[in-house]
Amino acid sequence: MKRPSLWAAASALAIVATGQAIAQEDTDSSEVKRLEQVTVTAVKREQSLNDVPVSVTAFTEETRQELALDSLADFARFTPSLAFSSGDDRVFIRGVGRQTNTNGSDPGVATYADGIYDSSTSAVGKSDFFVERVEILRGPQGTLYGRNSIGGAINVISKRPTETFTAEARAGIANYQTYEIEAAISGPLTDKVRAKLGGSFRDQKDGYYKNVAGGPSEGGANETTYAEFQLDMDPAEGFSLWLKADYLDASLRNRSTNLASPYDPFPFPPGYLTPGNAFGYYMPGFTQAGSTTTNPGVDDIRKFNANTPTQSNVDGNYGFAAIATWSLPTVDIKYQGGYRIFDYNSIRDDDNTDMISYTYPLDPANIAAGELFTGGPNCAWLIENIGPICAPATIYPSRTFGYIEDRAYSSHELTVQSTTDSDLWWILGAYAYYEDAHQESHFGNAAQPQMLAPFGAAPNPSGDYVTAISDLNTKSYAVFGQADYAVTDTITLTGGLRYSQDEKYGSEQLRVLGYGIIPGISLGGSGALAPVIDLTAATVSYADAPGVASAVEIDPATGLARRRLAADWNALSGVAGIQWQPDASTNYYARYSRGYKSGGFNAGGISQFPLTDKETLDAYEVGMKKSIGDQLQLNASYFYYAYDGLQAPLDVVENGVRLTRFFNIEDSRAQGVELEAMWTPTDQLRILASYAYNDSEVRSACCFIDVVDPLGLQSDAQPVGPIDANGNQPQDLKGQMLPRTIPNKLGLNVSYDIPLGANGDLTVSGNYSWQDATYHGVFNRPYSETEAFDQVDLIGVWKSPADRYRVVGYVKNVFDEQGYDGATGTLTAIPAGGSATTLYLTPPRTYGVQLQVRF
Repeated sequence: MKRPSLWAAASALAIVATGQAIAQEDTDSSEVKRLEQVTVTAVKREQSLNDVPVSVTAFTEETRQELALDSLADFARFTPSLAFSSGDDRVFIRGVGRQTNTNGSDPGVATYADGIYDSSTSAVGKSDFFVERVEILRGPQGTLYGRNSIGGAINVISKRPTETFTAEARAGIANYQTYEIEAAISGPLTDKVRAKLGGSFRDQKDGYYKNVAGGPSEGGANETTYAEFQLDMDPAEGFSLWLKADYLDASLRNRSTNLASPYDPFPFPPGYLTPGNAFGYYMPGFTQAGSTTTNPGVDDIRKFNANTPTQSNVDGNYGFAAIATWSLPTVDIKYQGGYRIFDYNSIRDDDNTDMISYTYPLDPANIAAGELFTGGPNCAWLIENIGPICAPATIYPSRTFGYIEDRAYSSHELTVQSTTDSDLWWILGAYAYYEDAHQESHFGNAAQPQMLAPFGAAPNPSGDYVTAISDLNTKSYAVFGQADYAVTDTITLTGGLRYSQDEKYGSEQLRVLGYGIIPGISLGGSGALAPVIDLTAATVSYADAPGVASAVEIDPATGLARRRLAADWNALSGVAGIQWQPDASTNYYARYSRGYKSGGFNAGGISQFPLTDKETLDAYEVGMKKSIGDQLQLNASYFYYAYDGLQAPLDVVENGVRLTRFFNIEDSRAQGVELEAMWTPTDQLRILASYAYNDSEVRSACCFIDVVDPLGLQSDAQPVGPIDANGNQPQDLKGQMLPRTIPNKLGLNVSYDIPLGANGDLTVSGNYSWQDATYHGVFNRPYSETEAFDQVDLIGVWKSPADRYRVVGYVKNVFDEQGYDGATGTLTAIPAGGSATTLYLTPPRTYGVQLQVRF
């Protein structure tokens, strides 16, 4: 794919140079579009966004409403170098992020709720009804934010209790039978205690994608309940305490992917341990849930064919947070801590068909071998010696994927920072994080009776052909310090260091079963008498390896193989920078920062290589933030990244079973330009623009197998050395672009205020966003690439004269374009050596209206 050069891209958009933030605060109606200074806490203290020597974008409540930004995916459309895939809940900044959800791996972008680390991204998508501001910091934040912020950090700041009594409510309706209500009350309980109670309920009955087999629609459909309670207290002079408790419950039909390729009708497609589904459409007398025998996603990606509905549930999601600040004459001592626990479970169709049952034919007689009967030697012997008892097998091929995640974690940080107005500002801190995570993956075929009772092995009541379970505990500790020193009135030096230590330990379990794939007792040769065979003992790795803490044991009662894992990592990260502010409207900066992400495990597969080493990143950045009068804000940044040990997931086949393992890429590089601008040519008109160019390249990484192209036959393949013992051709990754690095991305918003006098004010706004074609796998192949797409939104916001009432109306994705945020490929047997692509989808056209009331 042809890519524009870095300097051509930079030159083409230099006139739009980058903007500090798509952010604006409330002003009176006559000045509503003038530039305002937004205060952020990006460097652990309050500063004007223009003065922070960090690439950061901030979204306030006002801006979110005018741009109709509801989710992390929406933020990504207007934040340079930010990408989010809702299909697998992974966020990337400048191509750095979480490449796999395997238990034992860590994200590359840290998410913080009110300054407290949160291992999920759910807080970022919370409604602006509850959120005052979202700050997105680009680049390694390894000193002040530390844990897993190698790509950047996202900080969500809640709306706090108010000094006076207030009450507000919102009610909205939208297409896809969507209803939503939000309400909150806030105010003082005493002269030292303020409280806030709020909650919301959302119900979307219809999904974005239609099941042609007649099942419920899926995608976006959900019923979600949220509640929070806050206390903000000043119990003593110079001491403040903020407490928050929240609860979330959700039931979701959250399909976000669809197969975009024709079915593979081979009896046992590559990687299958049970009979294929689409093969059944060619057998007489098959039964199905609907009437379609070809994949509807080929012609319409918003249609799918499944007999198992997608269903996910979030249960018992409780969170608690506390911030205590003790202000002394020259320093602030602050504790920030939080705890969260949740259970998540889901099940979905894993074969993309509505096939219920079919008859698997017996093998034809081999006359040349002296066989007189169909079914091969087994059936021939049975018929000759016992009687006509060998019959074709009835196959119930419904394959499902079930996922369970139970997680509990706590985060604690204690800091001391200076508060005097002097040339030196400093902060010292200590950090601790604890997590218990339980994960289960169930690849099921419970409809097949034989799966429940494997031959000569422990019962299998779940009906899984693969069961992978892991339990891991994480302990993370760090100490850090950073200082800013004003050398002159215009020049400031920054330096900081952080020492981190991570420890992970736990266990993994695996069971693997096969039906009809074992030579000698195949379905074609043994028919209905073919047994399910336990393959666990032949699948797991018994070899000692880094990270392995015990020998493999197989439980005779459950058939699960089990072993323990344990490892630890440590690293020194930091920052060094210089900032020059020749006047109040200009900020130039240059920074070096070193980021670190803990190593981890490929937990759940009992594989040959369970351990992955740590990942480090050396980042160099230069930037400029420039205000021209009160009408124009221009910001620009250039970055260069040098990776060591980038963690990248690759599918591998070990002992016939396909597993996902993440490897350390030896050497890779990335660079990019980010541009933002905010222009207010009149009091009523505002134009926001953002652009990012990103380029990346693997410098050294060999030798790996592409399971979608195991023979290295693709035109861009780089075969290296001989074919291995499994018949696969290793390939060199040199020159490949890193996954989910979006080469070019553009966001544009134009909003205009129309004063209505005694009838209030109306703001009309339009968005345009465009995203370049992107590779989503480390092998840059067509089956891992999504095409470029764009989106147009229209928004209107009416405010009453005293802003007591608001009405917000919107149409998002006006032209109903299909967008994509991910793609994966699988090998096919028919056509031989071909591939099938599954796409991660963005929502279609949505529209709605919301009424807001404030008291």
